[in-house]
Parts: sequence; C-alpha cells; structure tokens
Amino acid sequence: MTPAETSPRARSAPRPGASGSGDSSLPAVAARLRSIEADWRRLGVTRVRVFGSVARGEATDLSDVDLLLDMQEGAGLLNLMAAKDLFEGLLGTRIDALTEGAIKPALRRGILTDAVDIMQVPDRPRRTHRRKRWRWRVYDLLDALDRIVDYTAPHDRQSFRADEQAADAVLRNLARLGETTKFIPQSQQDRHPQIPWALLRDVRNLVAHDYFGIDLDLVWQTARFELPQLRPLLQELAEGAEEEGGEEG
Repeated sequence: MTPAETSPRARSAPRPGASGSGDSSLPAVAARLRSIEADWRRLGVTRVRVFGSVARGEATDLSDVDLLLDMQEGAGLLNLMAAKDLFEGLLGTRIDALTEGAIKPALRRGILTDAVDIMQVPDRPRRTHRRKRWRWRVYDLLDALDRIVDYTAPHDRQSFRADEQAADAVLRNLARLGETTKFIPQSQQDRHPQIPWALLRDVRNLVAHDYFGIDLDLVWQTARFELPQLRPLLQELAEGAEEEGGEEG
C-alpha cells in the first residue's frame, strides 16, 4: 500500500490544539502516538522517539513536536512525509520528523541524548537544557558557498549553461544558503549588515519557487563573483569570539 493510499488526509497547516487535549507533556504526547501504532507501522515506521523541548519537559502549547523515526527497509521520503502528516493530524501541531541518517553532525549528539522512545517513557523527563549554538550554522553557509564555487570551477559561462547537473547542484546550494540564514540569530544579522542576509533568503525563494524560470547567466555571475566576495565576511563571523545574543532563534 502506498503512502498516498494509507494517508489520504489533505495536507494543511495544523492548528495548535486542533485535536486532542493540547497537553504537551512527554507522557501525554507519547501516549497519543502509541494509540495509533498500527497506523504508523502501516506507513513503514518501526520506532518513534521524541526529542527536543517535549522530551526535556520544556515544551509549551505552542511548541513543535520533534520526532526521530526508524523506517523499515524500502521506505522513502514519501513514507516519511506521510508519517509526518499522520502525526500532525493526531497532535494538531507542527511536527519535525526525521531519521538518524538525516541528522547533521553538529546536532547528532544533542538529539540522540534527548531522544526518548515512546514505548519506554521515563517517570520524569531528562532536563538537559542547553544553550543553542548558532555558529556551526555559519560553517554550513560556508560549505554551501564553497560547493557552489567548486561546481562552477571547471566551467566557463557557456559550458555551465550546458551542464544541467552542475546547474542543478548550484541551484540546490543557493537554496540551502538562503535557508540556512534563517538559523542565524537576528541579533547577529544586525551586527553584520555587510552580509546581505535578506537578499540571500530572496534568492532562496526565487530558486525554490521557480515560477517563470531562472536565468543561468545571473546564477553564473553570483557563483563566480558575488558569493566569493562574501566568503571572507562569513569566515570572519564563523571564527569570531562568542558574542551576546548568540542563541539560535
């Protein structure tokens, strides 16, 4: 049975408290997830763990619920999204659902430390509140920028236009670049106005939406000339001393 057949509910933005009691405690969330075990197993989910603020006992009624899922052999992204859809419908709140294979190295230790199997919920949550760190996100920005430069390095303007794989790789990392800026605290963005944070997000939107098409000549110019000028600024921010307001938003 396909994910679409198993999870026919139309996708829509969940409303906080749209279903259930709105109790954001770990025992309550885990109990509700256990109550539909047969449904999520049909979607290829074999294990559900809760991490983040719910697992630490720090969640409010407005908090997202973070779920770490184990998937059976042969499951794909459609299965993952169908499971996310199922859980959002049950809990009536936004869900971030991922598998261990998706976790970025900088986040891995914290997520796995928090994670609680819904079948083995402790009497009291492990309160491991940690200050969120944002600086590794700048290294993520640098990585995306460097990939863009590397993918275009073997080309001139004309050969780049003809290489669909290189163009797709560059566009993907332009989207990643803009998306990652959202994790840099606003206080840090305000301290570093020489980095065009908002424009990078606008480029991300242009690439992601692609309503009318994207001019690869402009992409080339950005990859070879505009972004390399930003690299020293991002490197300086990445290596700078920790400043106040340095938590992720």
